[in-house]
Amino acid sequence: MHSKRFIAKPGANRKGLGVTALAFVFAAVFLFPIFIAVVNSLKDKGEILRSALALPARLNLENYELVLTKSGFLKAFFGSCFVTGGGIVLNLAVSSMAGYALARWKSRWSAFLTVFLLSSMFVPFHTIMITLLKTAKALGLTGKLWGLILIYCGLQCPIPIFLVKGFVSTVPHEMEEAARIDGCGTARMFRSIVLPLLRPILATVAVLNTLWIWNDFLLPYLILGKPSTIPLSQMYFYGQFNQQWHLIMAGFVISTIPVVVFFLVMQKYIVQGISSGAVKG
Repeated sequence: MHSKRFIAKPGANRKGLGVTALAFVFAAVFLFPIFIAVVNSLKDKGEILRSALALPARLNLENYELVLTKSGFLKAFFGSCFVTGGGIVLNLAVSSMAGYALARWKSRWSAFLTVFLLSSMFVPFHTIMITLLKTAKALGLTGKLWGLILIYCGLQCPIPIFLVKGFVSTVPHEMEEAARIDGCGTARMFRSIVLPLLRPILATVAVLNTLWIWNDFLLPYLILGKPSTIPLSQMYFYGQFNQQWHLIMAGFVISTIPVVVFFLVMQKYIVQGISSGAVKG
């Protein structure tokens, strides 16, 4: 037998190096604002005004101490955790059940309701902002964290319902029929069979909606009107003639850490869910 040697072409190596270099450039572009925020969070106000790009003369960890103690940050942090967690859990529960019901409901009304929900995605928020605020006041939802959670759930439902409906439509009916033969009710079947299959979609929706709720400023400002969440607490450091940029950057860094950790954890579950779904499919 004659052995054959495969020699990589020089062009392929150059192409790989070019892709790697391009990836490093994009990574540097996206990480540069984070680097600037971290560096300026360790400076005093005078250093930032002299040069925002220079490294700090010394590490001013007092900035983080002032943010945690002076601006009511801890209260706002737990408020953001409550609103974000409550909004995500309620949204996933409602959208998963609604998407499953629309996928299994063999009626022309199912398609109509799906199109009706999707049409709300094309309505800009600013066009319904005043009406939403008036409705929230009439229902007694303003000034309350749970009221903000209900509003977030309603605004977030269309896309998850559409994704869940499309995914459930590809799941064979035989799995559910076999569960019914074994005496499994609808609620138990949904919880034990359908819901685990939805893990990749629900994890993706949870990540995207978490980024929106955690960083949202306008809706909490309209509904709450007080620094009960992290974006609202950042207003403490803004003034008409004075902006405390060193404290603003420190608050930004602290508020970013939970979101990054959550994204990394959920990314793992997304990959595992997609892989297990591919093997089962």
